Amino acid sequence: MPTPRPLFVVGLGRSGTTAILDVFAAHPEIVLGVERFKGLWGDLDQMGPELFVRERFFDFEDGLTNLRPQDARRWRDHYARMADKWESARYVGDKMTTIRIQKIWRRHPEARFVCIVRDIEQVAHSWHERASNVDDLTWPDSYNARLAVERQNTGLGRIRRARRQRPDLVAVVEHSRFFGDPEGKSLLRVLDWLDLDPTPEIAHAFDAAHAGYVSSIAGKARPLPVEDAAFIDRHADSGLWRDVTEMAM
Repeated sequence: MPTPRPLFVVGLGRSGTTAILDVFAAHPEIVLGVERFKGLWGDLDQMGPELFVRERFFDFEDGLTNLRPQDARRWRDHYARMADKWESARYVGDKMTTIRIQKIWRRHPEARFVCIVRDIEQVAHSWHERASNVDDLTWPDSYNARLAVERQNTGLGRIRRARRQRPDLVAVVEHSRFFGDPEGKSLLRVLDWLDLDPTPEIAHAFDAAHAGYVSSIAGKARPLPVEDAAFIDRHADSGLWRDVTEMAM
């Protein structure tokens, strides 16, 4: 079996990275971690190919992630499925909420990226809600709607640059277009780009993601405080958003 090719699913936090991870990780030939090496996001030169071999990938004593199999049944089940298909995987990689494509290419020059982007008003609302929730101890207060705008602009710029540089290695999907289409046309385009066939497993996972989108997200009003909405109008880079979404599959 040839050495699996690196594959990373990336996007700003609250842009649907976990939902799209669940879809692609269902494919029999894709193995993906869940922010497996997030402890290295500040120094991605340390995140080399040696981490993506079986023994190292499943060694959670390294302290590089807080999403470990021993901490939650969801992650235990996820990594059990990944271990079961490791030998047949054509792609091995990770889900990341930092968008540093150029830096990852330094250590993984042939890595492919599926980049998910989401409307800034929806992302900002989610950041605002979590930052405002005093019971949410895993989300910093500073990660508010205004910071979401800044991070979105930066991330979109990096995605546009990478896509223009290496369109063969970067696929872009737009959240509502991807999850909102019951036929999954964007999914099928990405699978074709990865040279993978659709399978019953990934079709089932996509149907579940689409149903979740319809029941929980589509058409739901997400009002922001007036001052945050005004901040978005002034500072969100609409031209950059248009450029990137025009690249979407």
